[in-house]
Amino acid sequence: MSTTQDSAPVKLKFLSLPDSDKATFERVLSFFSARGNTFELTEDDSPDFVVTTDDYSNVEEALNLYQDKLLLVVTDEKNCPHGDLQLQRPLLVTRVMRIMEQAAQHQRNTEQKPPVAPVAPVAPVAQDSNSTDDSSQHQYSALVIDDNKAIRKQLEIELRTSNIPSHAAESGEMALEMIEKEDYDLIFLDIMMPGIDGYETCGRIRSNPKFKKTPIIMLSGKTAPLDEVKGVIAGATTYLTKPIVHSEFQQVLGRITRWLNEFR
Repeated sequence: MSTTQDSAPVKLKFLSLPDSDKATFERVLSFFSARGNTFELTEDDSPDFVVTTDDYSNVEEALNLYQDKLLLVVTDEKNCPHGDLQLQRPLLVTRVMRIMEQAAQHQRNTEQKPPVAPVAPVAPVAQDSNSTDDSSQHQYSALVIDDNKAIRKQLEIELRTSNIPSHAAESGEMALEMIEKEDYDLIFLDIMMPGIDGYETCGRIRSNPKFKKTPIIMLSGKTAPLDEVKGVIAGATTYLTKPIVHSEFQQVLGRITRWLNEFR
């Protein structure tokens, strides 16, 4: 986990946040303070980020009063459309720590350089082309492998939001047939599927020379260390926990596309 030590205090403000939610945030603030890191609660009108709930009136007030500030929305929903960052209840301390680190990193990046779109793939080196549209260079494609139709659709929407077209496979067997015919730049792979499971599918994808270095993101409702070890052995690049959370998905996607941009 990164730190905010030796940086200016990152100021956050609670807006209509229930006391029970505040208590969890305050516990995390105390933990950071004990480590010498600087987060600071403020009541003034110039916070670095604002924490509120997904109640529409609260979101509207936050956008009106702090339109240029990072907005963190605490919600009961799995897929909250509001805010720059979303944090789903129950508010586990580890979740709150992670989201605050994301907010702090965003603030540090903002201070260092103008903000950029975090998830849109951008080619780092211009290529010879008659076209002047950089977005057409390095347009990545994805393969989504999951037997759950709702998950496939959700991932399709998330990827489309980032200008990444995708194909879908309902099983490992179908996916193995598809990779023989098409090239994909990144692959999302469910673990628990009928027929061959995600671990075997991952291993067999890796055995194809075309996909030796292709990022494979495994999708799992499990978070046990043993599952992660099995995924690493099979050749997985990283994990995403289901149900898919927009902010976490985009964070992982941003990291993967930055890697692709660098090593493409």
